[in-house]
Amino acid sequence: MLVRIFTYLIGGDRSPEIQNMACTNKGFYARITSHEDIKNKVFEYIKILARPMVLYQHDHPIHWTPVYVGGKSSRYDSQMEGQLMTSVTAPILDRRNHTTKTANLLGIVGTDVSVEEIQKLVPPYKLGVNGYSFIVDNNGRVLYHPDLRPLPGNANYEETLKPRYMSVDLSEVELAEYDGPAHPFNNSLLLDLRHDMIDQKEGETVFAVKIHYDNMKRVIIRKHNYFYKSIERTPFSLGLALPEGYGMYELLAEQEIKHSIINVTEYFKGNKWKIHPDWVYCEYNAGSEKWFSTPEERVLHFLTRTGRPGWKWMSLRPKSRSSQHKQASKPDKDSYYCDKTLVQSLVLDALVTDGFDKRGGNGMRKEDNQKSLYLGAVYSGSKARTFFSLEQRRSWWLSRPNKSTNRTLRHRVFFWERA
Repeated sequence: MLVRIFTYLIGGDRSPEIQNMACTNKGFYARITSHEDIKNKVFEYIKILARPMVLYQHDHPIHWTPVYVGGKSSRYDSQMEGQLMTSVTAPILDRRNHTTKTANLLGIVGTDVSVEEIQKLVPPYKLGVNGYSFIVDNNGRVLYHPDLRPLPGNANYEETLKPRYMSVDLSEVELAEYDGPAHPFNNSLLLDLRHDMIDQKEGETVFAVKIHYDNMKRVIIRKHNYFYKSIERTPFSLGLALPEGYGMYELLAEQEIKHSIINVTEYFKGNKWKIHPDWVYCEYNAGSEKWFSTPEERVLHFLTRTGRPGWKWMSLRPKSRSSQHKQASKPDKDSYYCDKTLVQSLVLDALVTDGFDKRGGNGMRKEDNQKSLYLGAVYSGSKARTFFSLEQRRSWWLSRPNKSTNRTLRHRVFFWERA
């Protein structure tokens, strides 16, 4: 193993022996004559260590930090408290064409990245109610996970942060069903998943895990399908956990709004509607000066914009980078991105539920040209299957089963009527 020696001589005397020791061992020698020279002279070794990187590496190496708490959250209910962050840095190398190559490290560039912004790239509505995503670095530490809770439940971050919250391992948040040494199958599959994600491999696996619910008062055993793949040019790997049976069907229900002859904002009048506060429908970039007090206000703003000339659906995912390095340009502060599928699904929901609050009474009424929503649950033994059907009916032809009939039916049907 190569050992490089860096020597520093303090005082006004000269010592050729100390200088020769450093030069012979590919190190660096500096003489410190005053207190003001300490910082400048000591950190000169960084430039020496960076020379091979400047000479032999074409691409700038990019480094990511483990997760930490800092910055301000953009969530509406967080009162701008700190949030989980990660930082990314890259060296600035001197690649100018000189007669004699200097191989200097010019500096470091870096930025802080909100984990909240990274999570937005994996739409939770596409994973289902019990599905979730997580990211692990090349040491097995979790960047984000539903069970990564750095706070015990108090908003005072600095005083109540849990110890080791920056180095929580995947095996500490994914709890495989383990019945002792005689049945180590699930636990070994979890460790295999961890090793594959550390090695940034692509694959999938299935095993049972323990899931808590009801504010961690109860635990169930659920079999999960895990899918994982490395994130290009980062030390991270993305994992998706879906309960067994998820992802077999997709419900496509959208209402085209760009060319609609009806102003879709008419379906969003009043304040008796809410949207999911953590889902990204539409959003301006971080540099925008526009601010909205509620998620509903932001959605209405973008729905209004969809009716204006020149509207474009801007993708949440950035365009793939070019193979040629181009000069960076300053992004437009009013640039935005929208999830077209999610927004148009929201509009369809608003369309079919429009007017629900205008009807009184508890019974289903036989009115012409009214939309009725039929929610059925068919039960057979201990398994349940739910489905939705929306129809335009001129009369309500479904009647409620009486109690005597209900007792004899093997399959029970329930109706959710319009309120």
